[in-house]
Amino acid sequence: MGLVADTNRRRSRGRSRHLYLVPDEAQPTLWDTQELRRLARLRQLAVDTGASAEAIRLIESAATADEAVRKLVTAGLMPDEADSVEGMLSWFTPLLEPGCDQVEAEVCGAEFVAELRRASPGEAGVCEVLTDVLEHLIEYESPEALAMARVMAAVGPPEVRAIAAGTASRMVAAGRKEQPWSADLGRPVPGPCFGYADIYGHQRSIVVAFSYARKKHAVVVLIDYLLGGGIKDCYLADNTSKLRDDYRKGDAGPEVRFSDLDAETARDILEEALSRYPCPVEPEQAQNVESYRDLVRARVELLPRRAAAAEAGTPGARRRRPAVARNVHRLKVTLRGTKPPIWRRFEVPSDISLARLHTVIQVGFGWQDCHLWVFETPAGRYGSYDPDLEIRSAASKKLAAVADWPADKIRYEYDFGDSWEHDVVVEAVQPAEPGVAYPRCTGGRRAGPPEDSGGVRGYYDLLNTLASPLHENHAQTLSWLGIESAAEFDPDRFDLHAANAALARISKVLNKS
Repeated sequence: MGLVADTNRRRSRGRSRHLYLVPDEAQPTLWDTQELRRLARLRQLAVDTGASAEAIRLIESAATADEAVRKLVTAGLMPDEADSVEGMLSWFTPLLEPGCDQVEAEVCGAEFVAELRRASPGEAGVCEVLTDVLEHLIEYESPEALAMARVMAAVGPPEVRAIAAGTASRMVAAGRKEQPWSADLGRPVPGPCFGYADIYGHQRSIVVAFSYARKKHAVVVLIDYLLGGGIKDCYLADNTSKLRDDYRKGDAGPEVRFSDLDAETARDILEEALSRYPCPVEPEQAQNVESYRDLVRARVELLPRRAAAAEAGTPGARRRRPAVARNVHRLKVTLRGTKPPIWRRFEVPSDISLARLHTVIQVGFGWQDCHLWVFETPAGRYGSYDPDLEIRSAASKKLAAVADWPADKIRYEYDFGDSWEHDVVVEAVQPAEPGVAYPRCTGGRRAGPPEDSGGVRGYYDLLNTLASPLHENHAQTLSWLGIESAAEFDPDRFDLHAANAALARISKVLNKS
């Protein structure tokens, strides 16, 4: 990782002085007032990025996000828009140093976009910020402005590359001086492709070598099919010969296979991985994926496509994507505090989102999905997005990313008033069975408690009331449940067929072989 480390050292010497008391990684979103329509989002962003108590107090005292931004600028806790763009441009100051090359320029740009992503509420926000800056960048006469435009045209998000290229062309036409590294930027020559895969089809690593003249480097991508087939890690390496030797030595293990790949096959595999949701697990992996995914995408676009007819052997045949191994998690979900226990056993796709898993649990226990809910995981809290409660969107996280191995456990809470807490335990991870639709329920015990019955203690009070015809609340409880006699509610009954009939609307076959 010499290239990345060296670029980090270079970049650190040229960082902006515009830090104030709001961290620089938060500033791009704060500058864009269109992304700050909700005052709560602004406050949460300030909290998440470690802003001072004074900055948070000013935000809380404002009636709108625009007013909060004005107060922060007036107090000197955040730069105005002009200073903020200058701060952005200072990121590219190291690229003006003698000896800077194309790879260092690309890595600098990729890491700059990653900083924007960390501060922005979404990919659309990143593109909007970059588009606005790039469209007005010609107004800035510093050499960093042209450097930024050239780099964004090469490795920026696909949506802004054409805008950046147009801005760079206008700057050059106006007499701006190009940097030596701008020649052929974003167009290295592809070289050998190789990699390894485990014999179970769970993971594979792809290495693609590239070169700018005599300087070689490689893109390294780790793909995890247990986590959905997305990119688990990616980075740049500069010693391709040693990397190849290390990969070949790994072939000595009985569960790992090294192979050389043609460029077309490498492109097929990497395009498939890029089309899926990223699945980093470790913090360093998450940072790498965030930093270098755009650079990987740009490199993949340089690889040749496979001719569709040549692959299939027949004229006009469509190119088939590489098969992706699909696995399922077997889960046991138990309602905490119940004796005898109330539980369900589910088999769900390993790459199921926590939002979809919420639906599965709701169906299995007979809940009506009319209250707040959250998953407590080692990676944080996920549910219906609520920054005030520090709950991230459950649609953004896969089950396998928070509970990957047998015996892993997370907690699911439904209805913050009644507080129905469920232990979700991974019992097994196994290949999907041919022709079987998932998710499915394979077992369970006892009926789920009715909605709004007061939590576990309230539910047992309800059962005692039903079992006592002379109880003063017996008739009222029957009416509340919508039944005429206590015999109509059997706490020991679980209808497996009904649960699977309800799950059928969201189930699909994963293995069609």
